[in-house]
Amino acid sequence: MDRKVKVLLVARYYIIEPLGLLHLVGLATSLGCEVDVELVPNNDFTGLYRRVEEWKPEYVGFQIWTGWHLQTFAACDRVRSMGPQVIIGGPHVTYFTEECAKHADYVVRGDGFRNFRRILQGEIGCGVHFDTEQLAEKFPLPNRSIVYDKYPVLRDSPIRSMITSVGCPFTCSYCYAPEWNKMYGGFHHTQRSVDDIVREGVEIRDRWGAKMIYLQDDIFGFDYKVWLPEFARRWKEEVGIPFHCQIRLELTRYRAGDERLDLFVEAGCTGITLAIESGDAFLREHVLHREMTDELILDGCDKIRSRGMTLRTEQILAVPFSSLETDLSTLDLNNRIGPEMAWTSILAPYGGTEMGDVAKAFGYYKGDNDDLEEEFFRRSVMRHSKTAKNAIEPVVREMVESNKAMERANRHSKSPLRRLEAREVAPLVMEVSIRDERDEFSRKHLRGPKPLCTIEFMDDEENDRYADQIVILQRLFMWFSLVPVAMDLAQKYVMLPREEWTWKKLGQVASEHFEAIGKGSDAARWVQELIRAFGCCSLDELPDVVRDNPYYFVFFPSSAEFAKHVVESGVVQESAEPGFQFDKIGHVARHWLFARSLYKVEESTKPIAS
Repeated sequence: MDRKVKVLLVARYYIIEPLGLLHLVGLATSLGCEVDVELVPNNDFTGLYRRVEEWKPEYVGFQIWTGWHLQTFAACDRVRSMGPQVIIGGPHVTYFTEECAKHADYVVRGDGFRNFRRILQGEIGCGVHFDTEQLAEKFPLPNRSIVYDKYPVLRDSPIRSMITSVGCPFTCSYCYAPEWNKMYGGFHHTQRSVDDIVREGVEIRDRWGAKMIYLQDDIFGFDYKVWLPEFARRWKEEVGIPFHCQIRLELTRYRAGDERLDLFVEAGCTGITLAIESGDAFLREHVLHREMTDELILDGCDKIRSRGMTLRTEQILAVPFSSLETDLSTLDLNNRIGPEMAWTSILAPYGGTEMGDVAKAFGYYKGDNDDLEEEFFRRSVMRHSKTAKNAIEPVVREMVESNKAMERANRHSKSPLRRLEAREVAPLVMEVSIRDERDEFSRKHLRGPKPLCTIEFMDDEENDRYADQIVILQRLFMWFSLVPVAMDLAQKYVMLPREEWTWKKLGQVASEHFEAIGKGSDAARWVQELIRAFGCCSLDELPDVVRDNPYYFVFFPSSAEFAKHVVESGVVQESAEPGFQFDKIGHVARHWLFARSLYKVEESTKPIAS
């Protein structure tokens, strides 16, 4: 290139470094470009506009995902008006290409490394670009220095992120991976070389240091026969940093699963994150497409824990056909597993996924994704039903029984729910039948498929109540999962009137719960130990936050220190709207568990209640 082209890359600011962007920075710098990065905090693009005005880049590239798309589109439009050409990529672009094309000069759909290079080298013109060859140029080595120099909080984090492979063969209904695989003619697992990964790990260790590496692959160690043994040997010998990874429970099964987990431990893996999604078997199999039995889940988690690795589970609340009962069953399953952390989200019905299609087809969701937030923790945007699962489950079971000859490989493409359709027959009432695939004349003049069941939806008041209950359950799910027999406690608390969803009331309900399950004397001992740790003589002498609900703290590592941290941070405010006072403490609690239970990058003592 005759002169250095200026490229400014934009992503949302988050506590985890923007991994994909680091690789794009590496690619652009390898081409001789001048590169800068702008990470946008709290949807405030002021810093971006100022940087564009001062630096005058030729290109500004945006990563866009659903829920962050509207505010980013507005930023794209403004940046274009300032002179630079705008490049956009990311999940939202891949599935809503036409909409995105209105706000950019270049739209990169699907894998973007080769087309990003082509744009910067002037090989392709403005428009929509799709590389039909998946990861044709593999992974460029990431460049972290530009991000770390500008954002010292990310530089100083004890945890770094890396990725060793991309691709997932599974067909979860809420994920874009199945559609991605169709786009590229099937599942492709692209594995980086061990040389590349070791080189990156050594650079992280020597230049920035790290107590932990988080390997962000969807299915780390998929190739356990050739790639993983080499990685295990060389990572331990040449890098030596402990790591945390993500896998599927199916990959823990049989002898192959045992070998895979043993190699993880040999390499220095200290913990695993995996998704369960629901405690209800019907929802797992037919709504979420997570065909895992309770036995597989419990056995796989036990295999991980028995090897000394920590465990984080992930689950989704308020999916189509769920109810408070099924959401609580997810908590119950986590109680049986006993993970260090149970992470939860609230379903976002993303367009382009099967879950989004099902939510619309059955009347759960009538939006266009413009009503979604950038995070999936806020509040359900769907209308729900208390009785839908009871109505639809027998229908689906019968369909499965009558189609047992169906090849398993094709099962999800012929998912029972995708073969049904619902039509509104009265306000908040949907009638379900087999999808009518006849010609237009037949549909117009001949009787259609007979109704199989009816779904009755909640009215506005009931739906608001359920959505609020799920917010409370999600905010407290992590703590509930640490408490014995927590399903009873959670149910009692979320069933309270909204005005009673307070911090103090949670402490009262917890006290009653421990008495009810025969742990009243244990609870009294826990409180006394907390009192002594504060150097006090009675409960009344404790800070108000601890006095009102001492039981919250005793299940966390370094319980007294955690309580003091919460008091000092002021995250519990009784003046806040009932329920919403749990927003901030949930964030603080999550990071406390990250550092001391899951990743163990901070020293800690056992929870008082252990």
